[in-house]
Amino acid sequence: MSWREVARRDVFSVYRSRTGPAVAALVALFTVVLVGLMALAADAATVAAVGGVVTVGVLLGMVFLGTPRTIAAVVVVFTGLAVLWTAAIANPQNPPDMRLAVIGVGGGLSLVVPIVAMLASYAAIVGERTTGSIRVLFGLPNSRQGAYAGKYLSRAAVVCVPLLVGLPLAAIIVGSSFENGSLLGMLGLLFVTLPYALLFVGLGLAASAWADTDNLAVAVVVSVYALFRVGWPSAQWLAIEISTARHYEQPAWYFWLGRVNPMNAYVRLTTTFLPGDDHPLLAAPDEGVAQVATSAEFALVVVIVWAVVAPLVGLGYVRRRDFL
Repeated sequence: MSWREVARRDVFSVYRSRTGPAVAALVALFTVVLVGLMALAADAATVAAVGGVVTVGVLLGMVFLGTPRTIAAVVVVFTGLAVLWTAAIANPQNPPDMRLAVIGVGGGLSLVVPIVAMLASYAAIVGERTTGSIRVLFGLPNSRQGAYAGKYLSRAAVVCVPLLVGLPLAAIIVGSSFENGSLLGMLGLLFVTLPYALLFVGLGLAASAWADTDNLAVAVVVSVYALFRVGWPSAQWLAIEISTARHYEQPAWYFWLGRVNPMNAYVRLTTTFLPGDDHPLLAAPDEGVAQVATSAEFALVVVIVWAVVAPLVGLGYVRRRDFL
């Protein structure tokens, strides 16, 4: 099998399972629905409340309903209910500013995309191993590099295609109904979100190549998510507490360390499309401190390096490991 055949076979396999429809529905509808809710209700508390109810409903539907069609139907139904609910309490005379859309969507995607991308890719190789089909995948006259590339491309498509659908639709809503709305500004958010998604697809695939069982692969991707989301910031704060004797000045190394985290780098890139560079999820340095580390250019380099290195780590492991 060539890499094209592996990719085609894997895409069909993913969309016949729960994974593909769930990822597509959650990622695509997350972007559109979140922006739609913000457009209808400028009150952030209302958006958070409605979004929380929708999230719980969708997760319960995914747990208790088994087929891809029913999963997608549950997502669509809860989405429609959320929009109707918000429309009933909306204040159309007070349209929200585009800044709310960029911060809301960018901040939400910084949390949603990593776990979705890794869960979409964690079983790509270890799943073949547990079912025994890896002998077909790696045993036929095709290179392991080709098989790995096909797996990477198929899982990348599962995550990126919904983003390519959802973010342009969200951009249309923002451009037409938000104060200072910019269609091009929101499309720029798509430009920085795609490599961010690819890096976590690569991390999930690397975990799949390394793990011996599905459960171990899941544990790895959850641990990676916890490391970036909780462990890394906690280590930063602990280090600054120790090094500055509980003073609150943040030295340059604090920002260099923080912005190497791909989640922080991505959030910084989303502010490229705002009038100012500040973001409520990121600490702002004092004047003249760590200007390079906190720049959009450095953040872009960080995301691209992670996106390139992550799948290469998995490829190196696939080439050396005896799967047969």
